[in-house]
Amino acid sequence: MATLYHVPTSRSLRVLWTLEEIGATVEVKSLGVRPRLQEPEYLAINPAGTLPALIDGDRAIYESLAICEYLAARHGSDLVVAPDEPERPEFVQWLLYGEATLQAPLSAIARVRRIRNKTPEMQTGIDAVLADARHSLSMRAKLLEQRLEGRDFLVAGRMTLADISVGYPLNHMGKPDFASLLGPRATAYRERLLARPAFQRAAAVP
Repeated sequence: MATLYHVPTSRSLRVLWTLEEIGATVEVKSLGVRPRLQEPEYLAINPAGTLPALIDGDRAIYESLAICEYLAARHGSDLVVAPDEPERPEFVQWLLYGEATLQAPLSAIARVRRIRNKTPEMQTGIDAVLADARHSLSMRAKLLEQRLEGRDFLVAGRMTLADISVGYPLNHMGKPDFASLLGPRATAYRERLLARPAFQRAAAVP
């Protein structure tokens, strides 16, 4: 059986969500905390210390969306839009949008907010970076709002990995300072995704 290394606040949530949607299981090793400095055994598996990691025999996969696609394809799930389906290009675009477009400014905000021992001069620079990242996030969210006009899901008229990809950053955008950046369609879409039993079960894994 494949093994998934997991921390609840990490992108491993995407993988657990995918597994719940397709009704598949792996062995889950929950590390409790992010292992960059704390877990030498995990760093031997993934020297970058990033999460998740899936070990399947002699195969190791470290990118959350690559793991999701690997598992969904292996189980023959229609969470993957096949190359011969008309909306395959849109599927790939929105699959990548979740991480490269929507998550990127959120990650930048999280990193900058972790800076400690700020001087007043440094705080001025931090505030400027945060404002720029927030503006970038608001502009990028407009693409999602536009795409969801007349749609319950992003592509192919069904739940796909594109929705799981985008659902991960939307989960973090429920905080008041981010929620206001979402339009009404994106807000309703977020609520639908996070109400799915598969997401609820995945989010409950410690």
